[in-house]
Amino acid sequence: MMDDNLRKQLLIYAQLFAGMALFGTGTPSAKVVSDAFPMFLGPFLRLTLAALALTPFLIIHRRRLPRISRGNWVRIVIIGGVGIVAFTLFLLTGMQRVNGVVGSVVMSLSPAAMATAAVIFMHDSMGWRKIVAVTLAVVGVLVINVSGQSIRSGGWDLILGSLLVFGAVTSQTLYSLLGKQVIRDLRPEVALPLIVWVAVLLFAIPGLYQATSFDFSTPTANEWLGLVVWGMGPLAIGTLIWFRGLSQVPPSTASGYMSAMPATALALSYVWLGDEFHPVHLVGFALVFTSIGLVTWAHRVKEARQETSETGAESPNCAMPC
Repeated sequence: MMDDNLRKQLLIYAQLFAGMALFGTGTPSAKVVSDAFPMFLGPFLRLTLAALALTPFLIIHRRRLPRISRGNWVRIVIIGGVGIVAFTLFLLTGMQRVNGVVGSVVMSLSPAAMATAAVIFMHDSMGWRKIVAVTLAVVGVLVINVSGQSIRSGGWDLILGSLLVFGAVTSQTLYSLLGKQVIRDLRPEVALPLIVWVAVLLFAIPGLYQATSFDFSTPTANEWLGLVVWGMGPLAIGTLIWFRGLSQVPPSTASGYMSAMPATALALSYVWLGDEFHPVHLVGFALVFTSIGLVTWAHRVKEARQETSETGAESPNCAMPC
C-alpha cells in the first residue's frame, strides 16, 4: 500500500506537470487569438475572462485580504505588471520581428533561466541530476521546436527580436520566483486573482481603446474558443495548479517541469492548428520526459535523505548508522 508521504509527493509532481501542460495550451490558442484580435484587445479580453473566473476565490477568502502585508502587495503588483503584462508585450512584439524558430530557440532557455535564477537569487542547490535534467529539457525543447523549420530572420530584426523574446523568458522566470515567495504567505487561490486583476487594469486603457473600433462579429467560433482556452488554460487553471505544486518544491526542481509546456503546445498544435508532424519530434518528447523523470528522481533522493536524517536524529542510541 502506498504510504502517505509518497502519495503526497506524487500529487506535487502531478500538479507541476499538469500546470505546465496547461501552460502549453497558451501557445496554439494565442496564435489563434492574435490572428483575429488586435494586439491589446486580445490579451485584455483573455485576462478579463480569467479574472472573472477567479473572482469567486476572492469572495470566499475575502477575510484574508486585509491581512496581506505591504511587501506581498508590492510583489503582487510586480508579478501582474512584469510576469503577465510585460511577458505578453515582449513575446508579441518580439515574434513580430523573428520567425517561430528563433522565438522557440530563445523560449527554450526557460528551464535553464529559472534554475539559474533560483541558484543565484534564492540560494537553491543544484546537484548533478538537476543539471542534467535541465540540460535535457533545453535540448528536448529545441528538438521539438526547431525540427523541420529554418531560421529566416537576419540583421537587426534578429537581434532585437531575440532580445525581446528573451525579455519574455526573464518575465516568466520572475513570475515563478516572485510567485514562489508570495504563496509562502498567501494561498494560491488568493494571490492569483489579485495578480490577474492587476494585469487587467494595466491592459484596460489600450484594450478598451481598440475595442471601440473592433467589429466583434468578425471572429469565428474557433477564434472565440481560442480566447477562452488562452484565458482559462494557462492562466486561470494552469497557474493555479502550478502555484500549488511550486509552493512545495524548490524552484530548481520545478524548472525541470517547464519543458512540459512546449511538448503540450506541439501536441495540441497537431490537432488544432494542423501543424506538420516530424518523426524527430519523438526524440524531443523522449528528452523532455526523461528530464522530468530525472528531476523527480533528484527531488525524491533529497526527500529520502532528509527523512533518514530526521529518523537518525530522533534515535537516542544511533551513533552508528541504524
